Amino acid sequence: MEKQIDYGSYSAYKQTMENLTADLEELLELSDEINLVNTAKSLEETIAKTKDEHFEVAIVGEFKRGKSTLINAMLGQEVLPADVLPATATLNRVTYSTEPYVQVEYKNGNSERVDIDRLEDYVTKLTIESEERAETVKEATVYYDTEFCKKNVDIIDTPGLNDDEQMTSVTLSILPKIDAAVFVISANSPFSQFEKEFLEKKMMTSDVGRIIFVVNCFGTFSQEDENKIVETVRSRIGKYVMEKAKKVMGEDSREFAVYKRKIGTPRVIGVYAKKALVAKTTGDQQMLEESNFPEFENTLESLLTKERGVISLQIITNKITNSGTEILRNVVMQENALMMANDEFMEKYDAAIKEIEEIRNKKREEFVKINDSANQVFDSLQPILDSYWDNIEEAAMQVIDNFQMSSDDFKKDRLKIVSAKLTEKIRESIEVRAQIICEQIQNQINVAVSGEAERLQDFEDAFFESVAKIQNMFTISNRVSQNGGVIDKIIGVAIGSYGVGGLFLGFRESGVKGALLGGATGLTSFYATYYAAVVFAGFFGIAATPVTLLLMAVAGIAGTFTSNFAVDKILVKERIEKYKTNFKTQVRKQFHEMKLNNDFTETVRRQVFSSFEGLKKKIEEETEIILRDTQETLDNLNDLKTQKSSVSQKEMERLHNVAENASRIVQDAYAVRKVLTEQMDA
Repeated sequence: MEKQIDYGSYSAYKQTMENLTADLEELLELSDEINLVNTAKSLEETIAKTKDEHFEVAIVGEFKRGKSTLINAMLGQEVLPADVLPATATLNRVTYSTEPYVQVEYKNGNSERVDIDRLEDYVTKLTIESEERAETVKEATVYYDTEFCKKNVDIIDTPGLNDDEQMTSVTLSILPKIDAAVFVISANSPFSQFEKEFLEKKMMTSDVGRIIFVVNCFGTFSQEDENKIVETVRSRIGKYVMEKAKKVMGEDSREFAVYKRKIGTPRVIGVYAKKALVAKTTGDQQMLEESNFPEFENTLESLLTKERGVISLQIITNKITNSGTEILRNVVMQENALMMANDEFMEKYDAAIKEIEEIRNKKREEFVKINDSANQVFDSLQPILDSYWDNIEEAAMQVIDNFQMSSDDFKKDRLKIVSAKLTEKIRESIEVRAQIICEQIQNQINVAVSGEAERLQDFEDAFFESVAKIQNMFTISNRVSQNGGVIDKIIGVAIGSYGVGGLFLGFRESGVKGALLGGATGLTSFYATYYAAVVFAGFFGIAATPVTLLLMAVAGIAGTFTSNFAVDKILVKERIEKYKTNFKTQVRKQFHEMKLNNDFTETVRRQVFSSFEGLKKKIEEETEIILRDTQETLDNLNDLKTQKSSVSQKEMERLHNVAENASRIVQDAYAVRKVLTEQMDA
């Protein structure tokens, strides 16, 4: 009978995580008992991370879309301030605590604990004083006793996306780090121009699978109109998302086919958040159903536990099977070695040490191949990098060529305004072009690293075959140890079900949080967020200077036009052409300075090699845990064998008990892993 694993709800997920953590803790005790120092240390690190494991959900959208009301409805009570004016001015995190209070973290590094009743004095724009104070705040964490956050979910309330450019950047900076985002859209003005541009220009292609789009303020429309609004929003989002994905991945690519299948239809749900809040505070279940809030909550729960959470669970089961099997291998090796004659042991000890060094040599050879692959990827990106600045400049020139002007625009009080408008259009255009290029580059890196991880499957298999070879060296002729049959059975299950390498080391695992649980990895590129966020943050930093310089240059151009060109002396067309020519000259100068001062090629090179270094780091960490423990076990056995010629029955029983417990834990982990693998492949 197959094991039933339930992680489809917050409580079930939490229970599954607690059960797996308990298994990790038991393996830690077993590792300590047989002196597997490196395995024990790695288990300690993983346990610490699992105990801090929680989901993070960001609520994003334009100001006055009802974000704070939606959060309060999720929490079931009024916690965050909401007002008719743009309210939220900082990042506000809501987390669980039986004692309500606010911890304010300032931009200067200081922090302060304040009473929760004073929250709006620190994080809103409701008064001049609170707005000035909010400008100094980096993040405010609201500790509160709510059932929602008790489920190990933190909610992050973000400033309105179009309320302030700096705050928009703050919101964008957290998107790569969270598990899910709820994008709030108003039913009264569904899918504004800003929201459209945000999807096209700001949102990473890979982020869409983690977003739930909530159309808020229902209840003022008929059911038929509500359905039409939701479907219209869903259709538009799907169109924008897929069109961008085609540009990034290529319409005929395997990556786009997988993306299209995984993303499917965007999650769009219509709710009435205010009604849901009232319903929860009054206990009116019928009103709650009418608000359609339960559908939203169920969708979010499923996204977090079944889609995001499964990655973390899979990494933990990997760790359990890896560590548990290592314990079993070492138990068998110790038991057999202790029963061997000293001369026979020393002969096999020397052979085992040589085998360990041979494994390390093979690993070094693989690292050379990984470096070669990184170089090949970087070389393949060279044409894109060589044309990057020309490509960006071309986008700017197209904007200038297509910019509509009239004779009125050359009036002294108008020219600066028109020039500023043109500058902004250029900024928007190069922003879009740069992001597409960055995402295309990241996609190529993703594909290459994923392919390299697949190639390393052979190394994984060879690695564990070599480790098994070391253990088999200590098999006693015509005699079977008490635990030998146990370990053979467990390893047989592993090979038959999954393939040894993929199960134990998990080079192909993806997901930032899940990968970190496995002991830190650089493969954040699998989700295509880290690189685009870092590079683009840098680009925005670069862009701030040229925009300022462009406006200064425009002021000079304006003065030239108003003093040297009279409206009645030169044809409008000639004036426009002259203006645009001068504008292009200034823009090209700024791009030239940007190119000189910012080495985009070097930025990409670092990202390529850091991605492959992450793969090497994963291999080094996971294999060395096993190799060091194997060698230290052999060294300890060598010392023991020189001290005494026989081993007590009590020692054998102790080793047998360790093997039995490890065997049980590993078998349970296999069962969980099978369910998780089926879920990820579905």
